[in-house]
Amino acid sequence: MQLVLTWQDVFPGHGRGAESFLDIADWRQPVGFFVGRNGSGKTRAARQLAERVPGSHRLSTDRLMGIMQVSNYQWGGVPLHDEYRGVPLSDEMRRQAAQFARRGGMATEELYALGEQPDVLLRVAAFIRRVLGRSIELRERAGYLDPVVVVGAEEYSLLRDEGHGLRELVVLLAATYRDDWSLLVVDEPELHLHPAMVRLWLSELQTECRASDRRAIIVTHEPLLIRPTVAEDLTALWLFRPGKAPLNISKAVISNQQDRVKASLQENPSLVSDLAFSPRPVLVEGVHDVAALTASLTRVCASEAVAQTDLIPCGGSSLVAMWFEIARKLDLDVRAVADLDAIFTQDLQRALNDIPEVCDAYTQHLAAQPPTTRTVLEPLVRQMAMEGVTADPHERAKWLANLTDADGAGHVARRDRILEICRRAGVWLHPQGTLEAVLGISDKGGDKARAAAARPGAIDDVAVWCAFTLDLTGDVEKLLNLAVERIAHGIMEAQRLDPDRQFHAPVGSGEGSNRLVTVAPIGVGKHMITVLRPEQFAGWWLEFDRNTPPNDLALQKPNSLAC
Repeated sequence: MQLVLTWQDVFPGHGRGAESFLDIADWRQPVGFFVGRNGSGKTRAARQLAERVPGSHRLSTDRLMGIMQVSNYQWGGVPLHDEYRGVPLSDEMRRQAAQFARRGGMATEELYALGEQPDVLLRVAAFIRRVLGRSIELRERAGYLDPVVVVGAEEYSLLRDEGHGLRELVVLLAATYRDDWSLLVVDEPELHLHPAMVRLWLSELQTECRASDRRAIIVTHEPLLIRPTVAEDLTALWLFRPGKAPLNISKAVISNQQDRVKASLQENPSLVSDLAFSPRPVLVEGVHDVAALTASLTRVCASEAVAQTDLIPCGGSSLVAMWFEIARKLDLDVRAVADLDAIFTQDLQRALNDIPEVCDAYTQHLAAQPPTTRTVLEPLVRQMAMEGVTADPHERAKWLANLTDADGAGHVARRDRILEICRRAGVWLHPQGTLEAVLGISDKGGDKARAAAARPGAIDDVAVWCAFTLDLTGDVEKLLNLAVERIAHGIMEAQRLDPDRQFHAPVGSGEGSNRLVTVAPIGVGKHMITVLRPEQFAGWWLEFDRNTPPNDLALQKPNSLAC
């Protein structure tokens, strides 16, 4: 079964229209995962898939609303937990409830399944009993089905007296054990659940799908659900990117990388989820790199940089190179730190050769034709051969690290230029050769690396280069300029109707604009807008009149005031 969604299907009115957005032709894995940042189309695509596959069942993020009572007001709604009696048992109300549940992805049908499919109730109750030590039983009260939780001699309503977590778990289990769906689509199953519970539920879903040859799609932001162990598992993962079509992660892995992918994933099972969910991942060789860089980051960077810099161990320099290539194919904002021998791997050379800025730099600074990493390394490799250096990458890296320009051939300058180009492309290769040489230690090991990095040294340059913080200042400045420009335009339009009028506040704006800026007349037909907030932009200003060109409506810093 092949399913194709266009941009128009997922984002109606999008300029790419009938172009393919998502093409699922390979259903080798019973459970597929949609991962990626908010606004990238995961939920929209999942909903469209559920509408196209016969026999699909969907649970939306609002699924618990279907088993709640709410008072609606113009400004919103208020849950009325104590007044909810359960799902109605009359035929007519049952049909209405099912219709609304299907349309909104609500969980109403799961409660009906508990009452109408005894095997579903038994399996849900067995799971809850084994994992949580509680019992789930059904009660019928005044024409409504009302599940209860039993703990010893105590009994209370699942729907009125229990928190969202247990209700969520019961709903997910009931959906899994039902036999009337061909494709189950669940949006964010991790809502309200302890990570251990959602992982146990996922195991049940995978077992059920394999046993019945059915399929499921999970939309998730929970890293613990993404634990591939071999390259084949990557076929189940679709990475969504804002403004771009999603990619199946397995497509970024070439055939000769599959065994190395397996070795790397077995050493670090969370590697792929770290890549997918990190704001800006940093690939490193192993735990000793993590220890050293963390110690240095803690000393030289602000706490928010330490918290936001994700260091991902890959299992060696060649594996860092491989995952850097894979991450680049997935269009991830990634950095990599490795020993110098990584420059001789085909993975890293291919990745660098695919970056236009790198090829331009090879041509401009090293006159390389063709502009490839292999070409720029050729003079150095020839010199190595003349000096008897073997083709072993470690030996070559050692030669590069100890290189001098005694013969005046310019090899040191070439090496340093190549490493600079790599850094600008997102790859830090230790010019000293290895991390141990950077730290001044002879052996690998997390404790030794951490102790060495606790002192100032060359590792600090690497840490600063790796450090990541989400700096919004530039974006805030751009948006503030737009807001001030709109305020200025409003005053200019009003001046065209009444040229002599003076303004002391934004025209036709709400309270927010009055809190953002002040407006004051400074001459005939001239006004000044002064920024009040955000605090870092307080005092920025704009002078204008009704004839000021749009290009001149730009905020000025306080120290640029004219005399």
